Amino acid sequence: MKETGKYKLLTLLRYMGDGFFYPFFSLYLMSRDITESKIGLLVAMCPLFAILLNPLYTRICKNIRRTEITLGVISIMEGINILIIGLSTNFNVIFIFTILMAVFGSCHYGLMDALISIYADNQNVKYSSIRMYGSLAYIVATAFGGFIVELISYEFVFMISMILFSLSGIFYFILKDIDVEIKQKEKFKFKELLKNFKFMIFLLFYALMSSMITTNNYFFSTYLNSRGVTDKEYGFVFSYCVVIELITLLLLTKIRRQNKKILLIISSICLFLRLFVCYLYAPILVVIILAGLRGVGYGILLHVSYPYIINLLGEKNGTNGVMLASLVHGAFVLTFNNVGGIIIENNGYQLFYFINVIICVIILTLSIFLPIQNKKSV
Repeated sequence: MKETGKYKLLTLLRYMGDGFFYPFFSLYLMSRDITESKIGLLVAMCPLFAILLNPLYTRICKNIRRTEITLGVISIMEGINILIIGLSTNFNVIFIFTILMAVFGSCHYGLMDALISIYADNQNVKYSSIRMYGSLAYIVATAFGGFIVELISYEFVFMISMILFSLSGIFYFILKDIDVEIKQKEKFKFKELLKNFKFMIFLLFYALMSSMITTNNYFFSTYLNSRGVTDKEYGFVFSYCVVIELITLLLLTKIRRQNKKILLIISSICLFLRLFVCYLYAPILVVIILAGLRGVGYGILLHVSYPYIINLLGEKNGTNGVMLASLVHGAFVLTFNNVGGIIIENNGYQLFYFINVIICVIILTLSIFLPIQNKKSV
């Protein structure tokens, strides 16, 4: 198998495992009679440990090969903890293994995205041409996941997730090393990133945008559930959103000339519109249809963000830039998840979405003034 094919298959396996678990995690917790504030606490574990463990993982992953080995080990361990969570009924047990799951999984995508971005840049392959296989996997996993939950159980779906996570973990070990300068043991100066004005502006925009998408992924399922949408129906809704995401990525890979600033403005508008109709408590069909805008907005963000960081900072510092973006993203998600759960439990979804809409206005404003490089195609 060609090396690019390995990366595509790895992405497919990893995201399919993810799709059989994370979109259904909040609904699973609700099925265990866990309140919204506790759900907010549990889903905040990943961003919390992303903040705590990011420096450790950065220190461990000094070169490409060590990054691949680390990703392989933590993928398998994350899958094992997912299975144990699915077999648990006690909140304290779920809480403990959610922490362990976060220890192994919280920094995974920051490292994985950096690895794929560096490989893509090194081989002159578009990052999104590999990442779209993750979207394809999510379409299958979420569509079948909700159906299997109602037909069999959450436990069975989470077992499938564990198997796929383990397979993806094994797959990391068969990747070839990437011959780039990042393998040299050079001391990285964190201040270099802080002095890069363009990167810092983009970092703020990206962290707000991506964290809003992540937090709303967790609570959108419970919001729909509160409006009468079943687990199986939610699986198809999420699958529909990812279909739009995949189509967006496919279109973006075919377009040679792209104004990245305009793309990110469109992404911001999509986020605003889909959250605004939730705030208005629009008819459920309207909410579901406009939920597809998540696919457009997130697809654009995926296409532009990480390659832009690698392009801006170079291959040597690109991994550190992506990891910093993951760190700040985690800090925002930690805050939004905890506060969001408390707001929903005490004041309902309307206040939660009103605050979301206000943040979206800030994101849209940032996107308008965002300095974006256009010299190198992503």
